[in-house]
Parts: sequence; structure tokens; C-alpha cells
Amino acid sequence: MALPRLRLRDDRWERAIDGIDPVTGAHTIFGILFDRVFPLDLFLSSELGQLRTFAVPSISRLLHSTRQYEDEGRRRVDDTKAILSEIIIPGPRSAGGRAMMDHLNKIHGHYVISNDDMLTTLAALAVAPIEHVARFAHRPMRPREQAAWYEVWRQVGVGMGISDVPSRFEELRDFRDRYEARVVRFDPANAAVAQALLAVLRDELPPALRPLVEPTAVVLLAAPHIAAGLGLRPPTPAERRFILAGLAGRRVVERKVTAFAHQRFSETRLFRHLPSYPRGYERHMLGPRKLIAKMLAGSTAAARASAAAR
Repeated sequence: MALPRLRLRDDRWERAIDGIDPVTGAHTIFGILFDRVFPLDLFLSSELGQLRTFAVPSISRLLHSTRQYEDEGRRRVDDTKAILSEIIIPGPRSAGGRAMMDHLNKIHGHYVISNDDMLTTLAALAVAPIEHVARFAHRPMRPREQAAWYEVWRQVGVGMGISDVPSRFEELRDFRDRYEARVVRFDPANAAVAQALLAVLRDELPPALRPLVEPTAVVLLAAPHIAAGLGLRPPTPAERRFILAGLAGRRVVERKVTAFAHQRFSETRLFRHLPSYPRGYERHMLGPRKLIAKMLAGSTAAARASAAAR
């Protein structure tokens, strides 16, 4: 698929959003934000949000114990992207979205995960992108846009059975900040999982740019306590100036032009690129290999038992 061409940016999508209710039309606004207005920022911030959760030792220790990132990091990243796409693109209240949330809930049901850890993971998807856009995109999200973006993720949180999901993103942000202040600290598991994810991101870039992945992640996280908790190398002064200059230049350019005026970001090769599944995937096979095999074996055994009982 050819890359989209640059076009002059106008306010057509802002005007479209202004005519949509941010609650009843939240999914429509969400799609416009992700596909047209802030696609690259929202795409990148989801990866950074995931990285941020690894600074919570209870999260990273669980992931480290499964070695999903260390041994199959590319597949783990692709699975996460595919699962979230299967929920978000049709909408968390659609039949397809609910089916994928049920699948995700079955996966999570095999682990002991606290509700607080689930909430802080939800914040990585619902809150961190709003903050990232405010810092680095061509403009911040407007209140209507923030409300719609958060409403979709709130629905996901409820569908996943998370308790006490706040009604407003500010409340979830405040919970995350309090929780991180209490639990974030360096742990070897944090660093192991973080470096495994960064290795996947490095593989996507030309060799000359790979050394900048870690310092760029630190700059984009904009949270020294998180970087310290992950054991990430802070950028040198020269690296920081270079990275910030690049981000500032991109912001200026994106105020004038966009590559997504006539093509949805979710239809581009960049978004659809899943190296683990060059021929596509089966929805019910997404997830850790050993666990999916165990789930399928259990389903087969249950079906046989049911058939025998009849």
C-alpha cells in the first residue's frame, strides 16, 4: 500500500467532531482522532504507555515470570496491537469488540492481577495519550475530544471487569499518579521487560537510529521517576537537544500539513504491519502460545465431556 501524500491541514475534522455528542458518539470521535487528527501521536503513545506500566514491579514481575517479552517480544507486541484493534475499531460495545474482550478476560483470568494494576494499565491507554498529545502533537485535545477518547477506554475497562473505573479521565490520571508515587521503584524485572520492548522497537528502525530509541523514550515519557524505575539511560544534553528539536520541528510541520486527510491511519501499512502474522491471524489464537494451547485443550475437553453427557 502506498504511503499517503501530504495535504494542507484544514479544520474539517474539528468541525465534524463539533457536531457529535462526546458520549453517545464517543466511538465516532475516537475514530476521527485516531485515523485523522493525531494518528502518529496516539499510535506512539500507546507503546509508551505500555512501557510506563513496566515501572510498576508487580506488573513487570508477572510479565518477566512468563518471559513473553524476553522470548517472544515481537509476537507479544503484535498480539497486544491486534487484540486492542479488534476491540477498538468495531467499538467495545459491538459484538466483535465484546467477543475480543471476553477472549482477553479469559487470558487475564489465568493470572493474579490486582485491580489497581488493571486500572493503571487502563490509564496507560486512556490517559497517557491525552498527555502525550498535549506535549508533542500539533495541538492539544479539546475537552470534547478528551471526553470521547476517555469514554471509549472507560467502556473497555468496564467490559474487562475492572472495578471502580472513574467516570472522568482526570480522576483516573489522579489515581495513576497516586499509585505510581506509592509503588514505582527500580526492580530488575522492570528493566528486563522494558529492554525487551525497546529491542522490538529498535528492530523497526534503521541501524543508525537505533541508539536513539532509549533516550527518545525517556524524553517522550516526560516522567523522570518512571525512567528511573525502568532503569533507562537518560539522554545526554546533546541527545536531548537533538530529540527536542526534532519534535518541535515535526510539531510545526504538522500544524500546516497532514498525511491523513484522505486515508485512514488504520488502513495504512504502518498500522497493519504485524510481522508475527504475515498471512493474517485467527482472533481466538491471539495471546501467549502456551496459554492459548491450554485454553484450547480445555475447551476441547469440555466439549467432549458435554457430548458424552448427552
